[in-house]
Amino acid sequence: MFDTIAITAANEAQARGYEAQVEGRGNVVVVPDPGGRRVGSLGATVNLLQKLSDAGRAKGSVLVCHSGGDARRTPGYAAMGKAFVPMPDGRSMFEHIVEAMSRLPLPGDGGVVVVSGDVLPKFEYGAVDFTRPGVSGVAYPDGPHEARRHGVYIAEGGNGAVPVLDFKQKPQVDTGRHLIDTGVMFIDWPTAAKMTSLPVAGDIYEEFPKMLLGGFAGFHVNIADESCEFFHIGSTREILEKLGDGRTYTDNAHCPLQLAGANVVTNIPAGRFSMLSLAEGECMTCIPYGADGWYDLKYRIDDNFKSDGLWERHNLGELMRNVDYGRLLALRGGRPATDRRPA
Repeated sequence: MFDTIAITAANEAQARGYEAQVEGRGNVVVVPDPGGRRVGSLGATVNLLQKLSDAGRAKGSVLVCHSGGDARRTPGYAAMGKAFVPMPDGRSMFEHIVEAMSRLPLPGDGGVVVVSGDVLPKFEYGAVDFTRPGVSGVAYPDGPHEARRHGVYIAEGGNGAVPVLDFKQKPQVDTGRHLIDTGVMFIDWPTAAKMTSLPVAGDIYEEFPKMLLGGFAGFHVNIADESCEFFHIGSTREILEKLGDGRTYTDNAHCPLQLAGANVVTNIPAGRFSMLSLAEGECMTCIPYGADGWYDLKYRIDDNFKSDGLWERHNLGELMRNVDYGRLLALRGGRPATDRRPA
């Protein structure tokens, strides 16, 4: 069990939403990026470590779950944050991450485990070695398709934690087996203390490995076997395929639905629609904002919202700063109606 679990957020508004969703968990803190601007996952880590040091809490076991993104490619859960996407058993991705990472064997004096809030890696947790000085990652072997999508370690062979020779982000490779970064990173306390003097900026999976390879601290990687699973929800279509039945996915939809296929429907309040009918590939979510407003966001299954201008066209940046989390969580506390009727 972790002494402190920290969720990072992009700003105060997003932090308020996360706090509402973890209310009652005494060892969980939500830490927004300073100054109302995004500082990257390395900056967010440094910001957290500085706050822990100032509060005399830079000790024991700490889990940092980075969740400061906009979740633009999963607009159905952008208001909640991808870390709070419900898994098939009803618990959130965040709860699964905490449970999984609690099985890691940490050194006696603890340390800092860093993970991404939208990734749930599954491997033999008890087999990793985090006793080497400095920073230790976890990777697993896979082919070029996954290598082109993630960070890749280059390391010496051997058992346990082995020295890292290089680290590349999304290398353009076509053949071979590669050590895919799971996103799990362990930082010992001497290195964490050293990090508090770093600038509050940068990406922990890009800039930080370069610093480590340059001599900032020791750098090792544990190599999990090929049975490692890498559960990642990066898009609406992945929600459909990994959480739905491949044809439709509904969560918390309080109205009759008529769905033609390739539909994702989330957070529809009772009385909003007498019947919600969606053509093939159409998706819908409702976002509560202000005192009593609702924004009905209809979009296509493969809309990106990150590079196609839809985020700005729907003014979602401003909308997310004004989400009424009280109403959103009250809606999610109700019983979802999933009355599907053939189109």
